[in-house]
Amino acid sequence: VVAAAGTGAQEVMTLLDRWGIGVSQVIGVGGRDLSADVGGLMARDAVRALDADPGTEVILLVSKPPDEDVARTVIGASQGTPVVAACLGMSAPDGRLAGASLAATLEGGALRVAEILGQPAPDLSGSPGPETEAAIARVGAGRTAVRGFFTGGTLCYEAQVILTQALGPVYSNIPLRSGLGLPAPDGAHVCLDLGEEEYTKGRPHPMIDPAARREILRKQAFGTDVAAVLLDVVLGYGSHPDPAGEIAGTCADIVAAGAAVVCYVLGARADQQGLDRQRAKLAEAGAIVTESAAQAARTAAAIAVRP
Repeated sequence: VVAAAGTGAQEVMTLLDRWGIGVSQVIGVGGRDLSADVGGLMARDAVRALDADPGTEVILLVSKPPDEDVARTVIGASQGTPVVAACLGMSAPDGRLAGASLAATLEGGALRVAEILGQPAPDLSGSPGPETEAAIARVGAGRTAVRGFFTGGTLCYEAQVILTQALGPVYSNIPLRSGLGLPAPDGAHVCLDLGEEEYTKGRPHPMIDPAARREILRKQAFGTDVAAVLLDVVLGYGSHPDPAGEIAGTCADIVAAGAAVVCYVLGARADQQGLDRQRAKLAEAGAIVTESAAQAARTAAAIAVRP
Protein backbone atom coordinates (compact mmCIF):
# COMPACT_ATOMS: atom_id res chain seq x y z
CA VAL A 1 0.00 0.00 0.00
CA VAL A 2 1.30 3.44 -0.87
CA ALA A 3 -0.51 6.18 1.03
CA ALA A 4 -0.32 9.79 -0.02
CA ALA A 5 -2.42 10.99 2.91
CA GLY A 6 -2.50 10.19 6.62
CA THR A 7 -6.13 9.35 7.43
CA GLY A 8 -6.57 7.92 3.94
CA ALA A 9 -3.83 5.42 4.71
CA GLN A 10 -5.42 4.59 8.07
CA GLU A 11 -8.83 4.07 6.50
CA VAL A 12 -7.75 1.59 3.84
CA MET A 13 -5.46 -0.21 6.31
CA THR A 14 -8.19 -0.69 8.89
CA LEU A 15 -10.80 -1.74 6.31
CA LEU A 16 -8.48 -4.35 4.81
CA ASP A 17 -7.47 -5.56 8.26
CA ARG A 18 -11.10 -5.98 9.34
CA TRP A 19 -11.74 -8.00 6.20
CA GLY A 20 -8.82 -10.31 6.96
CA ILE A 21 -6.61 -9.02 4.14
CA GLY A 22 -2.93 -8.56 4.93
CA VAL A 23 -1.07 -5.31 4.45
CA SER A 24 2.66 -5.78 3.98
CA GLN A 25 3.87 -2.18 3.80
CA VAL A 26 2.35 1.26 4.32
CA ILE A 27 4.40 4.19 3.05
CA GLY A 28 3.24 7.70 3.88
CA VAL A 29 4.38 10.21 1.30
CA GLY A 30 2.45 13.29 2.36
CA GLY A 31 -0.82 14.76 1.19
CA ARG A 32 0.79 17.10 -1.38
CA ASP A 33 3.14 14.61 -3.02
CA LEU A 34 0.84 14.04 -6.02
CA SER A 35 0.41 17.75 -6.67
CA ALA A 36 1.80 19.29 -9.85
CA ASP A 37 4.36 21.25 -7.81
CA VAL A 38 5.87 18.17 -6.13
CA GLY A 39 5.39 15.73 -9.00
CA GLY A 40 4.95 12.54 -7.00
CA LEU A 41 8.66 12.21 -6.19
CA MET A 42 8.20 10.09 -3.07
CA ALA A 43 5.22 8.13 -4.37
CA ARG A 44 7.13 7.05 -7.49
CA ASP A 45 10.00 5.72 -5.38
CA ALA A 46 7.53 3.95 -3.09
CA VAL A 47 5.74 2.28 -6.00
CA ARG A 48 9.05 1.16 -7.52
CA ALA A 49 10.11 -0.37 -4.20
CA LEU A 50 6.83 -2.22 -3.72
CA ASP A 51 6.82 -3.40 -7.31
CA ALA A 52 10.29 -4.88 -6.77
CA ASP A 53 9.17 -6.76 -3.65
CA PRO A 54 8.03 -10.30 -4.60
CA GLY A 55 5.68 -10.26 -1.60
CA THR A 56 3.56 -7.48 -3.10
CA GLU A 57 0.44 -8.76 -4.84
CA VAL A 58 -1.44 -5.46 -5.29
CA ILE A 59 -0.40 -1.83 -4.81
CA LEU A 60 -3.09 0.52 -3.53
CA LEU A 61 -2.30 4.17 -4.21
CA VAL A 62 -4.26 6.57 -2.00
CA SER A 63 -4.39 10.27 -2.74
CA LYS A 64 -6.31 13.42 -2.08
CA PRO A 65 -7.42 14.98 -5.40
CA PRO A 66 -4.16 14.64 -7.40
CA ASP A 67 -2.76 16.19 -10.53
CA GLU A 68 -3.84 13.73 -13.23
CA ASP A 69 -0.53 13.73 -15.10
CA VAL A 70 1.36 13.12 -11.85
CA ALA A 71 -1.00 10.29 -10.92
CA ARG A 72 -0.37 8.66 -14.29
CA THR A 73 3.40 8.92 -13.80
CA VAL A 74 3.25 7.39 -10.32
CA ILE A 75 1.06 4.51 -11.50
CA GLY A 76 3.46 3.90 -14.37
CA ALA A 77 6.29 3.33 -11.89
CA SER A 78 4.95 -0.19 -11.35
CA GLN A 79 6.25 -2.48 -14.06
CA GLY A 80 4.47 -5.69 -13.16
CA THR A 81 2.34 -5.39 -10.01
CA PRO A 82 -1.32 -4.42 -10.48
CA VAL A 83 -2.20 -0.97 -9.12
CA VAL A 84 -5.47 0.28 -7.68
CA ALA A 85 -5.65 4.07 -7.58
CA ALA A 86 -7.99 5.49 -4.94
CA CYS A 87 -7.61 9.05 -6.17
CA LEU A 88 -10.44 10.98 -4.54
CA GLY A 89 -12.71 12.79 -6.92
CA MET A 90 -11.11 11.45 -10.10
CA SER A 91 -13.08 9.58 -12.74
CA ALA A 92 -12.45 8.04 -16.14
CA PRO A 93 -14.90 6.76 -18.77
CA ASP A 94 -13.66 3.18 -18.50
CA GLY A 95 -12.84 3.27 -14.78
CA ARG A 96 -9.10 3.02 -15.41
CA LEU A 97 -6.20 5.46 -15.23
CA ALA A 98 -2.90 4.59 -16.92
CA GLY A 99 -3.86 0.91 -16.72
CA ALA A 100 -4.79 1.02 -13.03
CA SER A 101 -8.24 0.41 -11.60
CA LEU A 102 -9.54 3.82 -10.54
CA ALA A 103 -11.66 4.30 -7.43
CA ALA A 104 -13.20 7.65 -6.46
CA THR A 105 -13.34 6.72 -2.76
CA LEU A 106 -11.11 5.06 -0.17
CA GLU A 107 -13.74 2.39 0.41
CA GLY A 108 -13.93 1.72 -3.33
CA GLY A 109 -10.17 1.28 -3.49
CA ALA A 110 -10.17 -1.23 -0.63
CA LEU A 111 -13.04 -3.17 -2.19
CA ARG A 112 -11.21 -3.36 -5.53
CA VAL A 113 -8.11 -4.73 -3.78
CA ALA A 114 -10.24 -7.43 -2.14
CA GLU A 115 -11.72 -8.30 -5.54
CA ILE A 116 -8.30 -8.62 -7.20
CA LEU A 117 -7.06 -10.84 -4.37
CA GLY A 118 -10.21 -12.96 -4.46
CA GLN A 119 -10.98 -12.18 -0.82
CA PRO A 120 -14.51 -11.64 0.53
CA ALA A 121 -15.55 -8.16 1.65
CA PRO A 122 -18.83 -6.96 3.16
CA ASP A 123 -21.50 -5.18 1.15
CA LEU A 124 -21.50 -1.68 2.62
CA SER A 125 -23.84 -0.11 0.08
CA GLY A 126 -27.10 -1.80 1.05
CA SER A 127 -30.41 -0.22 2.03
CA PRO A 128 -30.58 1.92 5.21
CA GLY A 129 -30.67 0.05 8.51
CA PRO A 130 -33.29 0.54 11.21
CA GLU A 131 -31.38 3.35 12.93
CA THR A 132 -31.17 5.32 9.69
CA GLU A 133 -34.82 4.66 8.90
CA ALA A 134 -35.75 5.93 12.37
CA ALA A 135 -33.71 9.10 11.78
CA ILE A 136 -35.36 9.62 8.39
CA ALA A 137 -38.77 9.39 10.08
CA ARG A 138 -37.79 11.70 12.93
CA VAL A 139 -35.95 14.57 11.22
CA GLY A 140 -38.28 17.46 10.41
CA ALA A 141 -39.26 18.42 6.85
CA GLY A 142 -37.43 21.76 6.96
CA ARG A 143 -34.09 20.10 7.66
CA THR A 144 -32.26 19.35 4.41
CA ALA A 145 -28.56 20.20 4.92
CA VAL A 146 -25.60 17.98 5.77
CA ARG A 147 -22.80 19.48 7.85
CA GLY A 148 -19.55 17.57 8.23
CA PHE A 149 -16.90 18.37 10.83
CA PHE A 150 -13.79 16.28 10.20
CA THR A 151 -10.48 15.79 11.96
CA GLY A 152 -9.12 13.80 8.98
CA GLY A 153 -8.65 15.81 5.80
CA THR A 154 -8.78 12.86 3.41
CA LEU A 155 -12.04 11.69 4.98
CA CYS A 156 -13.39 15.19 4.41
CA TYR A 157 -12.51 14.93 0.72
CA GLU A 158 -14.11 11.48 0.44
CA ALA A 159 -17.31 12.76 2.06
CA GLN A 160 -17.46 15.62 -0.43
CA VAL A 161 -17.16 13.17 -3.34
CA ILE A 162 -20.05 11.04 -2.06
CA LEU A 163 -22.29 13.90 -0.92
CA THR A 164 -21.80 15.75 -4.22
CA GLN A 165 -22.99 12.70 -6.15
CA ALA A 166 -26.06 12.34 -3.94
CA LEU A 167 -26.97 15.92 -3.05
CA GLY A 168 -25.22 18.37 -5.36
CA PRO A 169 -22.66 21.06 -4.48
CA VAL A 170 -20.80 20.78 -1.17
CA TYR A 171 -18.91 23.77 0.21
CA SER A 172 -15.69 23.41 2.16
CA ASN A 173 -12.49 25.02 3.35
CA ILE A 174 -10.80 22.32 1.20
CA PRO A 175 -13.26 22.27 -1.73
CA LEU A 176 -13.13 19.70 -4.49
CA ARG A 177 -13.33 22.43 -7.10
CA SER A 178 -13.13 26.22 -7.33
CA GLY A 179 -16.27 28.16 -6.53
CA LEU A 180 -17.21 25.95 -3.60
CA GLY A 181 -15.09 27.60 -0.93
CA LEU A 182 -16.34 29.39 2.15
CA PRO A 183 -18.45 31.21 3.11
CA ALA A 184 -21.23 28.94 1.96
CA PRO A 185 -24.72 30.17 1.11
CA ASP A 186 -27.55 29.64 3.57
CA GLY A 187 -28.86 26.08 3.60
CA ALA A 188 -25.83 24.66 1.78
CA HIS A 189 -24.14 21.35 2.45
CA VAL A 190 -20.78 22.01 4.13
CA CYS A 191 -17.82 19.79 5.06
CA LEU A 192 -14.99 21.27 7.12
CA ASP A 193 -11.49 19.91 7.64
CA LEU A 194 -10.80 21.11 11.17
CA GLY A 195 -7.17 20.05 10.88
CA GLU A 196 -6.37 22.87 8.47
CA GLU A 197 -4.23 25.78 9.59
CA GLU A 198 -7.08 28.21 10.10
CA TYR A 199 -8.40 25.96 12.86
CA THR A 200 -5.12 24.77 14.39
CA LYS A 201 -3.14 28.01 14.60
CA GLY A 202 -2.12 28.42 18.22
CA ARG A 203 -3.89 25.27 19.44
CA PRO A 204 -3.53 21.47 19.12
CA HIS A 205 -4.98 19.48 16.25
CA PRO A 206 -8.56 18.37 17.02
CA MET A 207 -7.46 14.72 17.04
CA ILE A 208 -5.34 15.62 20.06
CA ASP A 209 -7.71 18.11 21.70
CA PRO A 210 -11.40 17.57 20.83
CA ALA A 211 -12.38 20.82 22.59
CA ALA A 212 -11.87 22.80 19.37
CA ARG A 213 -14.38 20.65 17.49
CA ARG A 214 -16.88 20.83 20.35
CA GLU A 215 -16.77 24.61 20.16
CA ILE A 216 -17.37 24.62 16.41
CA LEU A 217 -20.18 22.08 16.72
CA ARG A 218 -21.90 24.30 19.28
CA LYS A 219 -21.75 27.22 16.85
CA GLN A 220 -22.55 25.49 13.55
CA ALA A 221 -24.33 22.15 14.07
CA PHE A 222 -27.55 23.32 15.69
CA GLY A 223 -29.09 25.23 12.77
CA THR A 224 -32.75 24.50 12.05
CA ASP A 225 -31.80 23.61 8.46
CA VAL A 226 -29.43 20.79 9.50
CA ALA A 227 -30.68 17.27 8.76
CA ALA A 228 -27.50 15.34 9.54
CA VAL A 229 -24.19 16.10 11.22
CA LEU A 230 -21.32 13.97 9.89
CA LEU A 231 -18.32 13.25 12.13
CA ASP A 232 -15.15 11.17 12.13
CA VAL A 233 -13.39 9.88 15.24
CA VAL A 234 -9.76 8.86 14.67
CA LEU A 235 -8.04 6.47 17.07
CA GLY A 236 -4.42 5.45 17.50
CA TYR A 237 -1.16 6.95 18.71
CA GLY A 238 -1.26 10.73 18.89
CA SER A 239 -5.04 10.89 19.23
CA HIS A 240 -6.91 11.83 22.40
CA PRO A 241 -7.31 8.95 24.91
CA ASP A 242 -11.11 9.16 24.67
CA PRO A 243 -12.18 11.16 21.58
CA ALA A 244 -15.69 9.71 21.42
CA GLY A 245 -16.31 10.42 25.08
CA GLU A 246 -15.25 14.03 24.56
CA ILE A 247 -17.92 14.67 21.92
CA ALA A 248 -20.67 12.25 23.02
CA GLY A 249 -22.49 14.85 25.08
CA THR A 250 -22.56 17.30 22.18
CA CYS A 251 -23.79 14.53 19.87
CA ALA A 252 -26.65 13.79 22.28
CA ASP A 253 -27.58 17.47 22.35
CA ILE A 254 -27.63 17.68 18.54
CA VAL A 255 -29.94 14.66 18.35
CA ALA A 256 -32.19 16.14 21.03
CA ALA A 257 -32.36 19.37 19.02
CA GLY A 258 -33.80 17.52 16.02
CA ALA A 259 -30.93 16.56 13.69
CA ALA A 260 -29.30 13.16 13.15
CA VAL A 261 -25.66 12.51 13.98
CA VAL A 262 -23.72 10.05 11.82
CA CYS A 263 -20.26 8.96 13.02
CA TYR A 264 -17.46 6.77 11.76
CA VAL A 265 -14.74 5.55 14.11
CA LEU A 266 -11.47 5.06 12.26
CA GLY A 267 -9.41 2.56 14.18
CA ALA A 268 -8.29 -1.00 14.72
CA ARG A 269 -9.29 -3.46 17.45
CA ALA A 270 -5.89 -3.12 19.11
CA ASP A 271 -5.93 0.69 19.34
CA GLN A 272 -5.46 1.89 22.88
CA GLN A 273 -8.74 3.83 22.93
CA GLY A 274 -10.71 0.63 22.25
CA LEU A 275 -12.60 0.57 18.96
CA ASP A 276 -15.70 -1.11 20.37
CA ARG A 277 -15.77 1.16 23.43
CA GLN A 278 -15.55 4.28 21.27
CA ARG A 279 -18.31 3.08 18.97
CA ALA A 280 -20.52 2.21 21.94
CA LYS A 281 -20.18 5.67 23.51
CA LEU A 282 -21.35 7.33 20.31
CA ALA A 283 -24.24 4.91 19.88
CA GLU A 284 -25.33 5.53 23.48
CA ALA A 285 -25.40 9.25 22.68
CA GLY A 286 -27.89 8.57 19.87
CA ALA A 287 -25.47 8.69 16.95
CA ILE A 288 -25.63 6.33 13.99
CA VAL A 289 -22.25 4.56 13.85
CA THR A 290 -21.22 3.12 10.48
CA GLU A 291 -18.70 0.54 9.23
CA SER A 292 -16.81 2.89 6.89
CA ALA A 293 -16.36 6.60 6.34
CA ALA A 294 -17.99 6.31 2.93
CA GLN A 295 -20.99 4.56 4.46
CA ALA A 296 -21.31 7.42 6.95
CA ALA A 297 -21.49 9.95 4.09
CA ARG A 298 -24.08 7.85 2.25
CA THR A 299 -26.14 7.57 5.42
CA ALA A 300 -26.06 11.33 5.99
CA ALA A 301 -27.14 11.88 2.39
CA ALA A 302 -30.02 9.42 2.75
CA ILE A 303 -31.27 11.34 5.78
CA ALA A 304 -31.00 14.67 3.96
CA VAL A 305 -32.98 13.49 0.90
CA ARG A 306 -35.62 11.52 2.80
CA PRO A 307 -39.12 11.52 1.24
